[in-house]
Amino acid sequence: MSGTPPNRKVTPLNRKKMSDKEQERLAIREQRRKRGLRRRLTVIGIVASIVVVFAGIGLISQYGMIQANNAEKIELQEQLEELEANENDLEREIMNYNDEEYITEVARKDYYMSKPGETLYQLPEDEDEDDDD
Repeated sequence: MSGTPPNRKVTPLNRKKMSDKEQERLAIREQRRKRGLRRRLTVIGIVASIVVVFAGIGLISQYGMIQANNAEKIELQEQLEELEANENDLEREIMNYNDEEYITEVARKDYYMSKPGETLYQLPEDEDEDDDD
């Protein structure tokens, strides 16, 4: 009983050849796994690059819009200041027109009106004063 019986039709396997074939299969399987890993990493890298590019484009366009809005804001603030100054002038003018002394002064100066019994004389302006300027 030392060995295999002679009448069996089983051939003994060469373990060295079997292990070489197994190693070859394992090597092929490992190569396929690495190739698949490389492909997945490449696809992930491409997708990540595309996402970064689109995000960058979005940020750049947003930055441009922010700059345009800031410029418009500054322009509108300047207009607001001008309008507020104009409003103050108009309010002062309204207050003056409600004052009888101011109305009297304007009527006498611009329209040459006088009080009853009063005579107005218009004097020529000095030309000497104009030459000094």
